[in-house]
Amino acid sequence: MVHKNDLALLLLLIVICFVKNSLCLLPPEFEWKVIDFAWQPGHKEVAIASNAYIPKNNLPTGIARWRDKLFITIPRWKRGVPASLNYVLVNGSHQQPLIPYPTWADAFVPDGAKSVSTASTVVSAFRVHVDKCDRLWVVDNGATNICENVRQIAPPAIVVFDLKRDSLKFKHFFSDDVLRDSTVFSSIAVDIVDNDCRNTFAYVADMGAGALVVFDLQHDISWRLEHTHFQFQQNASEFHVGGIDFFWHDGVSSLALSQTASDGYRDLYCYPTSSTKMLKISTKLLRNAHFTPQDVQHGVEVVGEKGPQSQSTACDYDPKNNVLYYTELSKNGVGCWNLDRPFNPENTQLLISDCVALEYPNDIKMDLDGNVWILSDRQARFLYDKMDFNQTNFRVLCAESTALIQGTRCQLSIIERAIAYIKK
Repeated sequence: MVHKNDLALLLLLIVICFVKNSLCLLPPEFEWKVIDFAWQPGHKEVAIASNAYIPKNNLPTGIARWRDKLFITIPRWKRGVPASLNYVLVNGSHQQPLIPYPTWADAFVPDGAKSVSTASTVVSAFRVHVDKCDRLWVVDNGATNICENVRQIAPPAIVVFDLKRDSLKFKHFFSDDVLRDSTVFSSIAVDIVDNDCRNTFAYVADMGAGALVVFDLQHDISWRLEHTHFQFQQNASEFHVGGIDFFWHDGVSSLALSQTASDGYRDLYCYPTSSTKMLKISTKLLRNAHFTPQDVQHGVEVVGEKGPQSQSTACDYDPKNNVLYYTELSKNGVGCWNLDRPFNPENTQLLISDCVALEYPNDIKMDLDGNVWILSDRQARFLYDKMDFNQTNFRVLCAESTALIQGTRCQLSIIERAIAYIKK
């Protein structure tokens, strides 16, 4: 005979098990078999006929949320991408078409275009960033047909939008001295100093040439930092994702800023896609346009190793929990690390993993409300195999950060939180 207390304990364990496992079963907020757009009447047919829209060539790679908008970027890997910068409504339908930003007239680039139509046109962006000053930061590579017959139709630039007005706020064209022939800009992190929106630095990852570029908004200048750790690791260049094997030599691509320390500076965490190292650089070095090679050589710190098959395309930081989230390509999942603990396998964890819903987790972003957003897109199939457009290929998942890390190595105990608070 089962005692009532035993039965109650059993039920409690079942509930705990269900809650814990449910954190790994994040239902998609959005999902698409193929990417479509909110076309004006009759325009879709014209775009298809002119090769301005080739549905199978549209692959989303970046996300960022601001209020009721979730921004989604589509690089112009191939022909037929009508708009690189788009958004969907957070409370809209799960399969809603993408809305070009800021307008169709700005975002649209016809097939064979030799120039952009307006100053607000974003030609090809991988990642975007929303800051606390209600600005959207975009790194535009300015190139089309990246995978096939690349054409540069605009100079690479940082494009900043005023989200309250849906208008262009600032644009900085990179000078030739910070560019290389192999430059491909991927991610951007934004550093607002002393809560002064004018005093802002942006850190940009040059994934193609393996370097960081710093932009000083107040003085409208940019400069370049190079280090061997920004380059790919030969022993981390082999990938296995979605049943596809491929080799990449991608440099630094993922960026995330920590909280501001007592000295007024932050740490930039970063790493190349083709690497298993976690790197750290103080913004004291990054903000200094007059650095020396020795400053850079000694200023880039290897925090630790993420472990075998831990290559990643993106990371972001949760300031409330002091946790760094990062994608894990070969594991079809997302990992985490609490910055109050040493970076090692004992203190990092694969939080969620799903070979279907998270096949090729390409981007991860925190929003200002404490939610984690994840984009998966089957990019390996897109580049090296073929997509089945009868299946769901693109997904955006979301979870509240504190709930996601509950009961994991990334959640500190009460005593650990107290010690961490005293140290700060």
